[in-house]
Amino acid sequence: MKGWLLCVVFIMGSSMVFAQSLIPFEFTSEEENRLIKENDSFKVYVSSGDTSNAVCISEEYSLYRLLSKSGRTIAAGGFIMESDKFLQDGKWTTFYENGRIKLTGYFQRNIPIGTWQEFNKNGGLKTVSNYGLFVQSTGVASCLSGTYQEYYNSGKLKVNGFYAGSLVTVHDTVTVTDPVTGQDVIKVINRKELTGVKTGRWEYFEENGDLEKKEEL
Repeated sequence: MKGWLLCVVFIMGSSMVFAQSLIPFEFTSEEENRLIKENDSFKVYVSSGDTSNAVCISEEYSLYRLLSKSGRTIAAGGFIMESDKFLQDGKWTTFYENGRIKLTGYFQRNIPIGTWQEFNKNGGLKTVSNYGLFVQSTGVASCLSGTYQEYYNSGKLKVNGFYAGSLVTVHDTVTVTDPVTGQDVIKVINRKELTGVKTGRWEYFEENGDLEKKEEL
């Protein structure tokens, strides 16, 4: 039958989608985000994510800060303007309610790159991951690539491994409507996607430092 009508698309989980939302940028445009106040140094807008939050932007220095209703800094980083788009660029950081760093790393035009560090609420290192840049026919993208470590709250190493960027087949489940019968039909569409794949030697440790298990991938 011809002329299938696409109704709803359900995209299965992918690390690339996750990677690009490591630290959401809650500002769309000056037209869509209502201006609250401004002075010579910065402008404050209603957040496009949680409207109880506010976005503080210093356009002269291209600095962004997401503030809670109480004025606490939730996230901060640099940005660039490309045409009418605002893109994350440079170092970005999110914070816990106690002010400690939760996650920090670098973006290049909305794409996470380099080393990213995640911390627990007490300031201890939780994970260290790396994102590599890859040039594709559709443009530049990134995914987990390089060394990866996880740590216990005590600071002891928990997991040590390595990711490699790879094109994998992703199955997208979609619902389409048959224009003849009017019935909804489930279809699966296969596509290639860049993602981080575990590779090489992975080691898992007990908190006392003993090796729990080891795997070669």
